[in-house]
Amino acid sequence: MEASNLALKQLCRYLAGYQCELSEINNSLMIGTIQNGLLELDYYVDVDDEFYAEILELLAFPDFAPFLGTLRLSAPDEGINGTRSWKLEPLTQGEGTYQNLRLLDIQSTQSHHHNRTILGDFAEDGITARLLDKMPNLEQLSIPSAPSPAFFNRPPHPLKHLTLQTGYDTQNFILNLAQSTCFSQLKTLDFTDYSETYIQNYQQHKTPIPHYFQLFNSNALPHLESLTVRHSLLSEKDTTELKKTKLGSQLDLLKLLPSS
Repeated sequence: MEASNLALKQLCRYLAGYQCELSEINNSLMIGTIQNGLLELDYYVDVDDEFYAEILELLAFPDFAPFLGTLRLSAPDEGINGTRSWKLEPLTQGEGTYQNLRLLDIQSTQSHHHNRTILGDFAEDGITARLLDKMPNLEQLSIPSAPSPAFFNRPPHPLKHLTLQTGYDTQNFILNLAQSTCFSQLKTLDFTDYSETYIQNYQQHKTPIPHYFQLFNSNALPHLESLTVRHSLLSEKDTTELKKTKLGSQLDLLKLLPSS
């Protein structure tokens, strides 16, 4: 507890321009403690937040990163040309390792939003892989863009719960997952396929049906218990066949929601 309190004091000291208190900083950065005295940080990033990059850089410092237990980022439904972009590079540029971080939740696009939320400038560019490199014990991850193939180039990782929207590019996520060996501890997966329905021939950008069958017939997810797939090309007939596969019979819950 003393170490986390010291980290909190360091955080407050570095945040010039903020009125620092134990549980609240300027109504946008909420800090609390969780089990074992680790810090829980909820950051609401307003469009006019000039401290955003500085705060993320601070989190990556060696004297703070190890004491972060959970991190949630959210923001108003505002963007440029219909796109709200998360810039997360500052989290990866420090020397610190988020060795105790168990949950990373980057707010995604909600049904009532008017802007598509993504990582980076229209391309994820491997940022999720670089984040995971610094989060060796992460158990729960929620992101608004599909990760690049680099996400799967790692030794076994303890990730247990994954929620992702593909954003503007599926990056063959389902196929890459089917061919992976690093996420064998995954228990729940919530996957939203490409859903930019205003694009001409948008169905061509969705995950091909054979990729789903390859995943369901693979050994990549031996402990998966719950799978939700949203806005895919899968038909009722496909769903029936998938339930007969190795993965399909293993699941406690399988939800294949229709395409929009």
